[in-house]
Amino acid sequence: MDNPRPGLHGRGKVLIARAATVLVTVALLLSTAADAPGDRLAPVQWRMAWSAPADGDAGGMNPEFDVLLHGASEQVLAMATGVHSVRVHDARTGRLVRIQHMSSAPVAGVWVTSGTVVVLTGKQDDGEQWLQAFDAATGATLWRRAVNLLSQERVPGTGHYSGPRVVVTERGIVIVERQFEPLTLLSLDPRSGTAGARTVHERHCDLTAAGARSMLLLLDYCAGNRMRLSSVDPSTLRTEWRRTMPSPALTFPNPRQIGDAYSLDLTVSGDGYAAAGDAFYAPDGRRLPIPREAPRAAGSAGGSQWSEPLYLNGEPEGFDMSIQSLPAFLTSLDMDTRRLRSLPLDVPSGTTTLVGTAPGKAFVLLGTGRIAAYILTYGIPTGRELFDGVPLDAWPDACGLLSAADLRPIADGYTPSPATPTRFGQRLPHPAQCDWIPPTDDAPVVSLAVEWVSSSNATARRIYAIETTGIKQTLAYDATTEDPYLLDYLRPTATGSSGAPETVVNAGPVIVRLVSTSRSALRLLAPLVRDRLLARYRLARPAPTPPPHLRWSSPTDGHLQGAPTVSGDAVYAAGGGRVYAMDASSGRLRWSRAISDYVSGPLQSAGDLVYAGDSGTTLHALDTRTGRSRWRYSLDPSPDLGFHFLATRGRVILCAGSDIIGLHASTGRRLWRFRTGGSCAWSRPRQAGGTVYIDDHAGAVHALDPATGRPRWSVRTGADERASPWVTPAGKTVYVAGADRRVRALDTATGAQRWSTRLGAALTFAPLPAGATVYVRSADYEVHALDARTGRKRWSAPTSVIEPALGLTVGQDRLYVVTSAGIISAFDTATGAERWSAPMGADIILGPVVHRGVVYVSTDGGVVHALDGATGARRWRMNTGDALGNDAISGNALTHANSLLYTGGGGNVYALHP
Repeated sequence: MDNPRPGLHGRGKVLIARAATVLVTVALLLSTAADAPGDRLAPVQWRMAWSAPADGDAGGMNPEFDVLLHGASEQVLAMATGVHSVRVHDARTGRLVRIQHMSSAPVAGVWVTSGTVVVLTGKQDDGEQWLQAFDAATGATLWRRAVNLLSQERVPGTGHYSGPRVVVTERGIVIVERQFEPLTLLSLDPRSGTAGARTVHERHCDLTAAGARSMLLLLDYCAGNRMRLSSVDPSTLRTEWRRTMPSPALTFPNPRQIGDAYSLDLTVSGDGYAAAGDAFYAPDGRRLPIPREAPRAAGSAGGSQWSEPLYLNGEPEGFDMSIQSLPAFLTSLDMDTRRLRSLPLDVPSGTTTLVGTAPGKAFVLLGTGRIAAYILTYGIPTGRELFDGVPLDAWPDACGLLSAADLRPIADGYTPSPATPTRFGQRLPHPAQCDWIPPTDDAPVVSLAVEWVSSSNATARRIYAIETTGIKQTLAYDATTEDPYLLDYLRPTATGSSGAPETVVNAGPVIVRLVSTSRSALRLLAPLVRDRLLARYRLARPAPTPPPHLRWSSPTDGHLQGAPTVSGDAVYAAGGGRVYAMDASSGRLRWSRAISDYVSGPLQSAGDLVYAGDSGTTLHALDTRTGRSRWRYSLDPSPDLGFHFLATRGRVILCAGSDIIGLHASTGRRLWRFRTGGSCAWSRPRQAGGTVYIDDHAGAVHALDPATGRPRWSVRTGADERASPWVTPAGKTVYVAGADRRVRALDTATGAQRWSTRLGAALTFAPLPAGATVYVRSADYEVHALDARTGRKRWSAPTSVIEPALGLTVGQDRLYVVTSAGIISAFDTATGAERWSAPMGADIILGPVVHRGVVYVSTDGGVVHALDGATGARRWRMNTGDALGNDAISGNALTHANSLLYTGGGGNVYALHP
């Protein structure tokens, strides 16, 4: 038996210990996400490295030239800032390097290549644009030259071009121009700007283009032939390879046709991999056998190599990504497995745009107005990368977040209908979506979807915060029920005339969305879902904090159309194609009635009827107690610009086109018709002292008997036919302001002119009589005070008003005027001296309204402001949730009645304590 040599046993222990240390180190490296790929590592996550504010266009694109407003490389990120400058950041750290000021023309496009920043300035309709370049490191200007880019207008008899007008690569800049016929491609040197090769495209062929870092791809189609994908040298414009494919109708799942031309879809990654419809190509032109299927996660640990991201989420159009979750996903081509690969980002998809890539990097424009730089990290894949690494059993049961008892206040007998519990081709333990089906057709369906479960509460909060920020910037939402975990809003419909009620909820790592046709149902159910999730993750329930001046709010199922109408103890409103009746004191819904897809406002009430117009063709009369339809009057033919009406107890006066029609208020029977000399589509009938007054587009004012329609008098004001005069009856006088720069006072009985005063510009609003003075506003931005008896000018005051459609309001001894987009001013009614001026911080879109010494205005974003009428000091403000004026309210949308202030916004009707 052999004996071991002395000392070998001890040295073996050392070797074993060292080997164990190495193995532990390797295991630790493989168990964490490394920043560089290894032999057994695969991409597992996109990690945000930094973000910076982006002041340019929120969509990241200039639609005039179909070019990006941001450019990126491994070293530099450049973006359009404001109008006339470009901001340059270090792409690795996000550090601001410089702000480069350009010419006086607006920045229209930005690119980065080979240490050079290329900038397009100018507008399409200016007839001339400029390309210029500066050194990314020093900021020194390299060159500047005038260009004439192809416009978006298609010339008859030529093919359609649907790609960017400028493509910047490391080997050359290619511009698409049309100085003369036909379409021409011109190559420029990136560092010197000198012109190189030029080629003419075939006249009758459709074309699109896209660029990678070192190549230009052209996709064209000539009628009757096959499509061709060509790789072109950007410096010489010579074809390097060409591949053919079937016609667009066969290649693209949903081909878009513009007249007799096709809009061709071509997507190229920064490293040259291309996607055209169903086909994928390598940079050398090889057709890649990539199946058209849902993207997969990283897969097995095989050191797979991915292309730079091709697109974000569902692009290109028509490609079935089968991803319906909330986060944004970046999708690449896996060169080893020949499959699409996707990984989620920690931001939502709806307002996110991919604006640039570099090896292992992606630059994403967020809906919050920031650009984020992401780095692709590597690790050992687990198969859950598409789920942000979350175990599948962590996804809650969508049907378990509500019960039939929860829905019983809406209707008894709701049953859950779970969707197939699969996501990204993997089966979940529980359904991620559940539709609650009502027992009858008149009750609303409620859908609940678990949209995402993040790896941490913080990641979910980030996604939710960006998602809700985008919603509040662009959509109508319910500001009174919003809390840190819940937001109720209206998603735009396909027609754009209304809105679809939705609620998004975030608690812990879970984000849930509820959808229904009934906003009241969502207002009831969403807090229950929120509270169950908060209890599941042991989080505190929020304490409700209603606005202090809110008496009540009542939801409608769509955007409000017109101001709420108060009549007696009821408030009427139109939204989502329905008319609603609410208790004026409590907001309790009395009834709602579906009218049509669109209800024009404002509503009017007289006697026991409330009147509403639909889509400019039919007037509806509804019973104020039950909402039941009493009669309808349809216009045939329907007027091009809709109609206006005036409801009284005995008559309804309808103005449509050049016809004024009198209807019986109780039956809708037509009693008479009066034809004007011009259209009255922009006029609203007014009644005073038993006479109806209407002005028309031919510059005439008519006084009619409401019972018979017979004219008591008609007077031409001398205004041209381009604009109607403005008419205000008051006592025994009718005041008329016309486009002929004159204000007239007419006798209500005879139409005889009492006085006429000429001003320096056309009048922009109806005269406002108040006591012994008549106030008017003219197109030269002046407010005038005229003696009501003689027409003599008492004083004039310049206002610099930007929005002339807003009215004038008098309260006590003050005249309140919106003097610029975001400023309201008060003038002394006796002298015209300005007493105070108050900036609101945003454009004023409604008001002013004055009541008991308080002035109210509403600003862009749906904020109601209450100001002290004597000093302009702000008393209070409240957000109504109407982000961008989505609730189409015309006229005066702030109404005082029953000691409350009624208004609308965000699809809700509000009653405020004034």
